[in-house]
Amino acid sequence: MQALASRVRAQPFTSSRPVAARVQCGAIARSSRRAAVVARAAAPTVDEVNSMLSPYADDLDTPVEAGALAPASEKVRLRIRMRSYEVSLLNDCVNQIQAVADATGADFKGPVMLPTKRRIYCVLRSPHVDKDSREHFEIRTHHRLVDLKNLSAETVEMMMQWVPPSGVEVECSIA
Repeated sequence: MQALASRVRAQPFTSSRPVAARVQCGAIARSSRRAAVVARAAAPTVDEVNSMLSPYADDLDTPVEAGALAPASEKVRLRIRMRSYEVSLLNDCVNQIQAVADATGADFKGPVMLPTKRRIYCVLRSPHVDKDSREHFEIRTHHRLVDLKNLSAETVEMMMQWVPPSGVEVECSIA
């Protein structure tokens, strides 16, 4: 029975190989993908916005002015969702991401502690005779959520190079 418990508990989310962990979080990217991320972070000019809105000029009361738009880098945020069986690994990840944010000047929001998911397994201690005698094993999956705002090209580059510890699954999305 102990072998079953250790086998159930010991399965990490990611492999110990850094390349596999980077592929799962989307960190390995070609230079064209990096350029697209940086291009999304660049603010559009007033002329570009006016040209995009020209078909809808009749619906607008006033043209778009230079101060009317917030920079796109403030609107763009990098949302990082992490999950692991170990809380200490999640805390290490959060500290590493916060260090990247402090070094590059990005705004760090979080960590938000999302609800812990518990999976309980009921196992018979002995087949046939002692059916009423059972053992319960549980796996707790801890979740954390972190947002990075005011992204720069340096922030995106450092986050793409960051390799999370083994046993932590990281999902990155740009919103």
